[in-house]
Amino acid sequence: MSDLSWGLWGSWEETQACLGEVVGQWQGPDPVERGSIRRWLESKEFGAAAIHVDQQAAREAGYSDLVAPVSMVFSYGIKSYWSPGDPPQSLADEPTQIQIPVIFNVPAPCNKSFATMIEAEFFAPLYPGDSVNCTSRLVDIKRKTLKVGDGAFLRQQDTYVKQTGETVAVAHLDIFRFYAVAGEYADVR
Repeated sequence: MSDLSWGLWGSWEETQACLGEVVGQWQGPDPVERGSIRRWLESKEFGAAAIHVDQQAAREAGYSDLVAPVSMVFSYGIKSYWSPGDPPQSLADEPTQIQIPVIFNVPAPCNKSFATMIEAEFFAPLYPGDSVNCTSRLVDIKRKTLKVGDGAFLRQQDTYVKQTGETVAVAHLDIFRFYAVAGEYADVR
């Protein structure tokens, strides 16, 4: 049985075999650049930190150049959703999914999922010209039966590293993957 939109189908033993393993890895397609920092700040009307827009202010604060806001690492460290040469999408196609390997790349006897927690710790600044890659590991599995169905909390650890080898950020994401019981929760997405 498989519903590919909700990840690989498999047994709990297959899920357990992925514990500690790399379940996703990609290189961000674009380097950090000033224009994307500006556009990110504009869309949020975020002007509180001069280090993001003023090179001199960033240097006075101890940085070597202006600095991308820390949460931009998640944008710079994921692969592109579409590239030239890819077939065009149509309204009938399933929507492109965000890159959460514990949902899509780890086999489990599950047909639904939802996120329950995310936490991130930031270590090194991102400067214009930096490129970022991300490696995802399955670091914890907790089997549980909830009202929505039998499943497991899967914890994914994403490590974002720039071209210098410095770790920029480490994020943990908990996803509850489950087999939906018939009834009111069968339509949960």
